[in-house]
Formats: sequence, structure tokens, C-alpha cells
Amino acid sequence: MNKPRFSPIWLGAALLGHTAWGIYPVLARYLQIQAHIPGLTLLTIANGFALLVMLAVVAIRGEFGQLRVRAGWLVALFAMLRAVTNVLAARYAPAAQVTLIGLLTPLLVVVMGRWWFNDPAPPNTGVVLALSLLGAMVMLSGDIQNPDFWQSGGSSSWVGIALALTSSVMLALYMLSVRRTSSYGISSEATFLLQLIAVVATSIPLSYAIGERFDGLASLQPAHWIGLACFSLFIVIGANILQVYTLRKLGASLVTAVQAWRLPVSAIAAGFILAEWLQTPTEFIGAGLTAMSVTWYLVSQRKSA
Repeated sequence: MNKPRFSPIWLGAALLGHTAWGIYPVLARYLQIQAHIPGLTLLTIANGFALLVMLAVVAIRGEFGQLRVRAGWLVALFAMLRAVTNVLAARYAPAAQVTLIGLLTPLLVVVMGRWWFNDPAPPNTGVVLALSLLGAMVMLSGDIQNPDFWQSGGSSSWVGIALALTSSVMLALYMLSVRRTSSYGISSEATFLLQLIAVVATSIPLSYAIGERFDGLASLQPAHWIGLACFSLFIVIGANILQVYTLRKLGASLVTAVQAWRLPVSAIAAGFILAEWLQTPTEFIGAGLTAMSVTWYLVSQRKSA
């Protein structure tokens, strides 16, 4: 496997992708609360629209034959399990718990990549993981110090925690597997299409199984339609495509090492979209530490290229 090229363009693309993923939970919360779209139904609508777009793209590129490659379907399986467990984790456990457990993903990628795939992590990866985790812990310290933090979801909270842990493992496997699909001759677009097929085919029956019902598209306000369009185009399509490309160009260890960037982005987006602004000094300090550590790490990777 070729050594990743840490060019400014791809490093910037990785950061842009994480920025979009940081906005993802905020827009998802907005659409579920304000537009009253159930979680799995939202997943189906957004990914279904992306599926139609990518079907056209893959057809134009003449790459339908690549959909038969088994390695691509393995990546799609990991992506589907990640998407479903992530949505259900938020259903059973508080968001702060799910976010905190999700921070294990970069560590899982480094450990699994080194032991199972013989992929060494880039320089300073351990340092940025420690600093960004510290920043995230400081930012979430108000929630963590609450005596009811781990019981706030009742007995179902532990179901949510188990789902969140499973989601982190699936995301790590997805990250580590995506880059290897290129060696099987599967394009980034075809890889993403396989992922969408798996997610949509699973989310539709699962939505009905858990009793979700939604027939209110006609009653959505213009602001809701704008939010749904942004969610589908810029996050489900844009962020996923950026993620696949940057994983192939930079490797899973580097891309996931800056995953903590999503936390301060989510906090800022929540302020503008949901009017949920940062309030305590520890939240500002934690967000600043995380942002600075990620910025330093990306600059250091460029210098070491």
C-alpha cells in the first residue's frame, strides 16, 4: 500500500469533512424536533435521496460492474451497522453519553490498524489523541460530574451505551476498510453507493419495526425543507464522499485522529441553529483545546510530509 500523501488539499478536505459531520447531529436534532421527522425515517429520506443521486453518478461513470465486488459490500455492511446503532444509541441514551463513547473511535482505529492491518499511525497521533480527548472531557465535564449522568436514561441507558460502543467499533472497521477497496478496483463513488444501498435497505424495515410513522412531508415549512436539503446534500452526500476520498488518500489513523474537531463544531452549530450556546468556562476551554490540538496536528503532518 502506498504511503499517504499529506498534502494541504487533502488535510483541508479531512477537516472540512469533520466539520460537516460536526453539524450532522445538530441538523438531525433540528429536523427531529422542529420538523417532527423520526430518526430512522430521517435516515431513510436523506440516504434515499443520496441513493438516487449516486445511482445517476455511477451510471454516468459506467461503474455498475464494481457493485459485485465483495470487498465493497463488506464496507457497506460496516457502514450500515454503524448508522443503525448510532441512531438507536441516541434513542436509548443521552447525547452526552453517546458523544463521549464515540471519542473511543480514533483510539480503536490506531490500535486495530496497528495490530490487525499493520498500519503505523502518523507522527504525533498519540499526542493529539490525548490532547483532544482531554479537551472533550473538559468540555463535557459539566455533564460527567452530574451524579445522574450514567443513570439519566434509566435502565435503557445501558442499552444505549452498548449500542454506542458497537457503533464505535463498526465505525473503526469502516474507516480501516475503506482505503483497501481501491486495491480491488472500486471507485469512491461506487463504494459510497454500496453504503447507501445497505443503509436504506435496512432503515426502512427497521423504522416500521420500531413503530415510526411519518406522513407529514406536505406540512413541512420552507425552513424545514432547507434544513433537509442541506442535511442530504452537504452532509449525507458531501461529508461521506469527502470521508471516503480522504480515508483513501491519508489513511484511517490520521483522518480519525482529528475526529474530536466535530465536538466544538457541533457546539457552535447548535448555537446558531438551535440557540443552544456554550455557557460555562469549561465548555469554552475544552472547545478551544480540542480545536488547537487538531490544528497543530494537521500542521505537523504537513511539515512532516
